[in-house]
Amino acid sequence: ITDRGVVHFSYGHFFQIPNFEILYQNPDYKFGPGTGNLGIAGNSNLSPKRTISGEVGVQQALADYITIDLTGYFRDMRYMAGTQNDEIILFGGSSKYSRISNSDFGFVKGIVLSVNKRYSNNWSSTIDYTLQVAKGNASDPAAVRNQLVSGEQPEVQLIRLSYDQRHTVNFTWNYRSEANWGMSIIGKYGSGLPYTPSQALDLSKLLTNSETKPTMFNMDARAHKDITFGNTQLRLFARIYNLFDIANELQVYNDSGTADFTLAEHLRRQQDLPEIVNSLDRYYRNPTFYSEPRRVEIGLSISWNEKE
Repeated sequence: ITDRGVVHFSYGHFFQIPNFEILYQNPDYKFGPGTGNLGIAGNSNLSPKRTISGEVGVQQALADYITIDLTGYFRDMRYMAGTQNDEIILFGGSSKYSRISNSDFGFVKGIVLSVNKRYSNNWSSTIDYTLQVAKGNASDPAAVRNQLVSGEQPEVQLIRLSYDQRHTVNFTWNYRSEANWGMSIIGKYGSGLPYTPSQALDLSKLLTNSETKPTMFNMDARAHKDITFGNTQLRLFARIYNLFDIANELQVYNDSGTADFTLAEHLRRQQDLPEIVNSLDRYYRNPTFYSEPRRVEIGLSISWNEKE
């Protein structure tokens, strides 16, 4: 550590009130007719979520305008909202329901490496890389209840949480000309998020969130030009989202691990049935499974200053 270096750290205990929709879900305990598990009731007596969070890192200036930062962090989350393993039996014994409780927990740890080039010579840039592991017993407060309804056993070990993205890289680059125009680029790469497969040759791979979706990459670009007329300033701007028009797979079929193919489509093709309303390609290519395609926005903004 030199006169251009800084060591930073933090540690704390934090408490957070659960969402109101969890506290007051079905407060009158009104369930429809039927047998088995009829639904979930909230719990206004939930305890606050408790998180122990800490980080330690070092920042070092490599040059007058360039710094590098390496930070390690962790979050220990307890008393998270979940559903009880034991279902509550209604009068008569044929029906039951689940209730929200402070049963879920999780743990997040990771490191962040970032390089920052401050604005000089008309441009600035940042790049950071994050390695993170997020595990817990469930990602959804209703996960245990849903497993019981499906005839499955609740998880008895730590699993990957739904936001467990192991590797992420973020990049920004900004340029501003002395001729009153500028542009910027924002890019992001992320390794795949977890999903639960429906079939596998290895039985151990059928655990919740045991497989990984495809990687994702996106880049946006922006540009502007300022024109001044007295006290009036015009700004012409253009924004391009998903610059390379990449179809990132946000959701996948759990029998194939991709949004481009499902076993159901293969079986339908083997049956060779007539395609009356739509083709199989269009039917099984769900657009909500993919990220938004390229979008271009062009506009004009006007601002002015009144004379004193």
